Amino acid sequence: MKKIGILLLAVGLMVIALDASAQQPFSLKMTVPLEPGIVCINIDRMLKYYVDVLGLKLVADAKTPPELSKKFGATPHGYRIVRLQTPYGERIKLVQPNQDPPKQNPVPEWVYQRQGITYLTFVIANMNETVKRLKENGVKLISPEPIEVRPGVFALYTLDPEGNYVEFVEYPDVPAYRPDLFKWRQFF
Repeated sequence: MKKIGILLLAVGLMVIALDASAQQPFSLKMTVPLEPGIVCINIDRMLKYYVDVLGLKLVADAKTPPELSKKFGATPHGYRIVRLQTPYGERIKLVQPNQDPPKQNPVPEWVYQRQGITYLTFVIANMNETVKRLKENGVKLISPEPIEVRPGVFALYTLDPEGNYVEFVEYPDVPAYRPDLFKWRQFF
């Protein structure tokens, strides 16, 4: 009985440690959803993938002059930055330096062999439809079909045109996965 109590205590402590709403000494006071940036070799090719294939919306296309981008620490030559928005409100920034294009990163055989920011994840509600669209557009799939990684949870890794991994995941119960996003349901 003592072992069960210790196990329950350990499980309870893990839940407390993983509770996203738990109080911490400091937390970013974010004002909009996270906006990852992807530095591109060919921004137009990447736009075709993210806009034409995935359906993200083009919301801004701007150029930054060399004097500002150098001061900012981005590049000494200026750059073009395009902002794309998902249907849920997140934005992805595609950036291409005006000169000295970045070197192509090698694409490892396995997703988790790449250090650093390795992939974007899109949590979706229509895996079969998405896979069909990806295949119709010649997108490189890492596995031939989505894989059931946990009961009812299907995931698929793909590559964008420049070798960045993009993951698509479908959960059977999104409110159970992200209850923090569905607190309003308590009122209905």
